[in-house]
Formats: sequence, C-alpha cells, structure tokens
Amino acid sequence: MIKYIYFLAFLLASFEIIEAQKIEAPKIVDEAKLTYKVEIIDSITNQPIQNSNTNQYIIYTKGVSSRSDLITSMGSESAVYDSKKGNGYIAKSYSGQKLLINLTKANWVTQNAIFQQLKFNVTSETKNISGYDCKKAISKLASGETIIVYFEPNIQLSNQDYTLAFPELKGLPIVIEREGKGKRISYELADIIYDNVASNLFEIAQKNYRVMNYEDAIKFQKN
Repeated sequence: MIKYIYFLAFLLASFEIIEAQKIEAPKIVDEAKLTYKVEIIDSITNQPIQNSNTNQYIIYTKGVSSRSDLITSMGSESAVYDSKKGNGYIAKSYSGQKLLINLTKANWVTQNAIFQQLKFNVTSETKNISGYDCKKAISKLASGETIIVYFEPNIQLSNQDYTLAFPELKGLPIVIEREGKGKRISYELADIIYDNVASNLFEIAQKNYRVMNYEDAIKFQKN
C-alpha cells in the first residue's frame, strides 16, 4: 500500500512538471509583422523632438528571411536579409535620392554588430506593457549610451538575424530604449500580426535606385 502511494505521488509530480513545462515553453513565431512606434525624446525636457511622433519601424519575418522598414517624415529605408543564402540589401530613399546597397553575410554582421553582440544584465524588474509581461534588461554601448530592453520571454521569433534582434535575450523585444548624447530613442511595439507574410516583400527591387556594394557605400557616406 505504501509503495502504491509513493508511486501515485511520483506520477502526480511528474504530471505537474510536464504541465509546468508546457505553460513555460515560449511561443516560437516563424512569420509575423511587428510594428513599432518610434520616438526621439529630448533627455532634458523629456519631450518628443518635433516630427518624431509619426515614425514607424516595421519588421517582417518569414522563415530565414527578414525585412525592416524605417519610415520617417524625412524618408524611408529598408533592410532585407536571407540568413540561409547569406545576402541582402539596404534600400534608402531620402529627399528624392534612392540608394540600394548590396550586402554579403560579412557586411550584414558588420552592419548589425552593435546590437547582435550586446551582453545584457537581465534584472529582477518586471513590467506589464500593453498586456505583455516583460522582463527588463540593460546594456551599455562602447559610446557610453545605455540600452534598455523590456522583453516578453514567452514569445520568440525563430529568425534572430533581423535588425533589432538581441540574440542573448530569449524573448520578443516590446520596448527598446537607447539613451545618450542628450536624447532617448524609444521603440515600442504597437502591433503584431501572425498572418502569412508575402514572399515578395523580400525581393530586391533595383529599379530607379543607384546600386552600390557595402564598401563603396561606406566611403560614399563619409564624403
């Protein structure tokens, strides 16, 4: 009888562990559209800088493909990358000027190293933001700027090669803040759609663009 009771207790404990693992297992998202509201805030007045309240940062992921669109009142730019093929491009459109920069895998790594290689201190602080239960993580850039990320650990994108990814943080960034040099840039998730993402969003459209490779573009921007 005692053995039976121990065996029953063992089964119940095992069942509880399995159920807990099911609850804690993060949702892995293969394709989605994420829309972030972007604000540039004056660190002294704590007020948004003029014309920054309409800025958007939109991220599309579909398997190994990712696309990020920055849309501002001054213009727009898109970064597209295929992590399997190891190539992509950046398309910029400002003041009637259009520039398309082709990227290799090494170029992509260099371009996104500032975020991809960050080491974070995940604090004990939690915060509910728009219904997401977030953890707070803090990091510092070499420039001295502070990066604060509030992330939802129960949602993860399977593709971690997109532009605002922080591979060390196991979760979805809900709010990202970069502060220094008298201003704070804030990205806050406004919407996420899990519907199918159209494949043609990741195609290269070179029409009407001046095309450069990454190395030439760096030289061009320095001049």
